[in-house]
Amino acid sequence: MRVAAFMGATMSFPALADTLEASVASRAATGAPVFLTADQDVMVAELAEVIIPTTNTPGAKAAKVNEIIDVVLKDCYKPADQQRFKEGLDRTNQIAKGSFNKSFVECDNNQRIEVVKMLEQEAKKQRKDMAGAPASQRYTPFFAMLKDLTLMGYFTSEIGCTQALEYVAVPGRYDGCITLKPGQKAWAI
Repeated sequence: MRVAAFMGATMSFPALADTLEASVASRAATGAPVFLTADQDVMVAELAEVIIPTTNTPGAKAAKVNEIIDVVLKDCYKPADQQRFKEGLDRTNQIAKGSFNKSFVECDNNQRIEVVKMLEQEAKKQRKDMAGAPASQRYTPFFAMLKDLTLMGYFTSEIGCTQALEYVAVPGRYDGCITLKPGQKAWAI
């Protein structure tokens, strides 16, 4: 939902697009994150790679999803959500250290998967606990934000659109309902 609102907002508000463009340019020029610390940026890249790993198509790291997440967090999220995201990164390291005596980035792939599963369970519990709360007290848990941002970043990247999805640069006509063949990729938007 938030990602759809973000995409609509960038189309509706040219100033937001300008802000995003400035952040992207800053990140490209310096190579440094614009919102996250360098360590947090590396951690986000590794978390995103667990969510969308490299298989027969490139994964989230190859698509530089961490860079997209960094910019979107800075320019599109409220301070409370930004803080919750950073606290979620800290919580991720706490889980890794408690379970494996090392930071998330130092964990091997199987350990990282276990940490992500724990984060997902925490997010489910948080959502369940908020079910009866007033809307003003509800929030998006860290792992849900991370997953949404990872999917948005990946499937709007060149790699996601051209290698993970079917892509036609100039479609010939509109077909509202196309039957996919078994094993065929979904179409890029």
